[in-house]
Amino acid sequence: MATETTPEPADQPTEGAAEQSSAATAEVTPIDSAATEATVVEQAPAEQPAPEQSAAEPAPTAAPTVVFVQAPQPPKARGARGVGALVALLSTGVFAAAYALLVIVIALVGSPQGLAPALRFFSTVTFWVPVVVFLFAYLLLVVIVNRAGWWAHVLGGFIVAVIVWVGFVGAAIIAAGAFGAPVSEVGAVVLQQLTNPLGFAAAIAAREVPIWVGGLVSKRGRTARARNAAARAAYEHELAEHRATIGASTAV
Repeated sequence: MATETTPEPADQPTEGAAEQSSAATAEVTPIDSAATEATVVEQAPAEQPAPEQSAAEPAPTAAPTVVFVQAPQPPKARGARGVGALVALLSTGVFAAAYALLVIVIALVGSPQGLAPALRFFSTVTFWVPVVVFLFAYLLLVVIVNRAGWWAHVLGGFIVAVIVWVGFVGAAIIAAGAFGAPVSEVGAVVLQQLTNPLGFAAAIAAREVPIWVGGLVSKRGRTARARNAAARAAYEHELAEHRATIGASTAV
């Protein structure tokens, strides 16, 4: 008696084969996912915006600019020395003329020879030394008093007169040959020149001329004082504006 046997399908997978297939599929899936993530990571930097297009990046700050403002310079004080020196030079000629006139008067009054002694006197050092001494003495006075008023020339004229008289006496003693002479003769020469009327004439002329011409120098001095005051006021105003500008700039 024949026994029928039902054959099993040859192509049906077994349970073990199914498990191996599932395990293989499970191992393949992570590899594909990792590859996909790697691809995304490599493409991500290309899609990021450029650094200059980022809104979060702060704008560069400009460096502060330093501006130097020069302060106004104080004005220079003006004086009357230039005009005074010119006046002193011109007044020397006035002194020489006044001195010569007094010498002529003395010659006409005290000498029977008339103008002859006076004309000879004009060519001696005794006449010209006081003229030169007056020039330097009055020039020194003008430099000292500068912008002072007329009263300074009036009072300074006494000093100029004394200096001129001393210059006359010294020149007269030298001209008389007192150096090297006996003591008795030297004393007589010195006493004679100390009382010489020509020396007094030189002193009187030196005293009067600064009074006559001193007004010109004092007028220039008044003008210089007024200009100096105006320039000083303008400087103070500009300096105050400069300080206010500096203070406003510092506060900002």
